Amino acid sequence: MEIRAPRSRFARSRTALGLDEPLAGGILLLLWGTTAAFVAAHLTHKLVGAPWHPFFNLGAERGYAELFFQMLTGWSVLLFAIAATRRRAPILVAFAAFSAYLLADDYFQFHERMGTGFGQWFDREVVYLHGLATHLGEALYLGAVGVAVVAIFAIAYRLARRDARPMAVTGAVLYAALAFFGVAVDIVHAPFIDAPVIDPIFIALEDGGEVAVMALIVTYSLSLAFGRRDGTDAAGPAAAADAPAATDEQTPTAVGSPA
Repeated sequence: MEIRAPRSRFARSRTALGLDEPLAGGILLLLWGTTAAFVAAHLTHKLVGAPWHPFFNLGAERGYAELFFQMLTGWSVLLFAIAATRRRAPILVAFAAFSAYLLADDYFQFHERMGTGFGQWFDREVVYLHGLATHLGEALYLGAVGVAVVAIFAIAYRLARRDARPMAVTGAVLYAALAFFGVAVDIVHAPFIDAPVIDPIFIALEDGGEVAVMALIVTYSLSLAFGRRDGTDAAGPAAAADAPAATDEQTPTAVGSPA
């Protein structure tokens, strides 16, 4: 009986993220390299003044990095929709819809507008918090959106086929990582907005982290849309590698032995 060495956690994670697909790792490194270039340009722009153009600031509206993030988000919408069709997995439509919401929110600034409106009301009617109420309003709005997203995902997961659920769990983990940088890091960043050195570093961590995670989401959705894995088997080659070897009862009888 063949004995297979157990696969490492890194190897299993790599397979779950679709990075064992041809070119997937190279595409991710290319996207991450572009992200790193944006982060480096942001830090030098803020700390030493070069490059001089304000669009190199990661926090600038319609800046270069934001446009790159919007492009990646749009790609994920299309790729998750293709993956849902090819794999006959409607739960992937939920990820396409959520990416579409993120794209609309980033372009039309829904949460910034909600935060500004809440902040003005809170500072006027409750207590003046020197601008922190705006960030509190954004956090409350994003928290409400998060609760709605979790509820929708839970229902979709419950109704999904069993073989589609591992794909959905991986996608949920990736979007949770995106929420960590977009919400949790933003809340910690709020008290240091006017700090000369700390503020640019927090912007790099928050916005750079969002772009890096979205690059990983694009790579994952690309592997689902065009990867080698069979649409009826979410685990693909990994499942075959981890499947138990044939037992002695399945081995053919020796030559000359009675049938």
